[in-house]
Amino acid sequence: MSESYTTALVVVRAEEGKRLIGQAVAQLPQVQRATQQGRMVVVGGSTTRYVAQALTGEDPGDARFAVGWIADGILGETPAQGRGPGPFIWEEGTLTRGWPMDVLSRFTAADVYIKGANALDAEGHAGILMASPTGGTIGAAYPILMARGAALILPVSLQKMVPGSVFHTASLLGQQRVMRSMGSPVGLLPIHRQNATIVTECQALHILHNLTATVVSAGGVQDCCGSLSLHLYGRQVDIEAAWERILQMR
Repeated sequence: MSESYTTALVVVRAEEGKRLIGQAVAQLPQVQRATQQGRMVVVGGSTTRYVAQALTGEDPGDARFAVGWIADGILGETPAQGRGPGPFIWEEGTLTRGWPMDVLSRFTAADVYIKGANALDAEGHAGILMASPTGGTIGAAYPILMARGAALILPVSLQKMVPGSVFHTASLLGQQRVMRSMGSPVGLLPIHRQNATIVTECQALHILHNLTATVVSAGGVQDCCGSLSLHLYGRQVDIEAAWERILQMR
């Protein structure tokens, strides 16, 4: 008997999209392996929050986990006294939390670093804002990851799509180049799509439910500000499972 394929339209609200992405990243084979052997770091962020929650059952919160944020009309940072214990770190099956430089020194090509992004351009390249003068957690990690061939995974919502090139944008920014800023002045590190595994809502639905997802429209009003309307194609049983997953997030 042939399988039944069908289509559907769903609305994924902003926070639901982040949760969907987090659940998908947690299911990636390299991530599952790294919780048992080798090393993995999950850096704080509003989307990586849900990666950590899916892996540990613990919600690290928003402001206490994400050091840098955009809220209240400014580019901001959580004050040191308000921050949590830091990134989640797995090493040979043991989970701790803290600054990742020590474990990064032992990273190999088999290890995993998970960090959110702030921009995604039309070519699939990502951009990460940097308020720290030394580049923060990505500034500390990126040279090591590239030098050793370790995996960089960037969970990022399609609501962060930007019309221009992140490489061009990076050339405009710099903490000491921008003359005036609403909040913290920042630089931007562009990440080529071939240097990372980038997981959006569309990839998440493929990972979790083997569906093909296409963005139909973006945005909305009230509770749907920042939402995505998605067309889904796949087996009926998989679409029903994805539909229920989205509803259960509400």
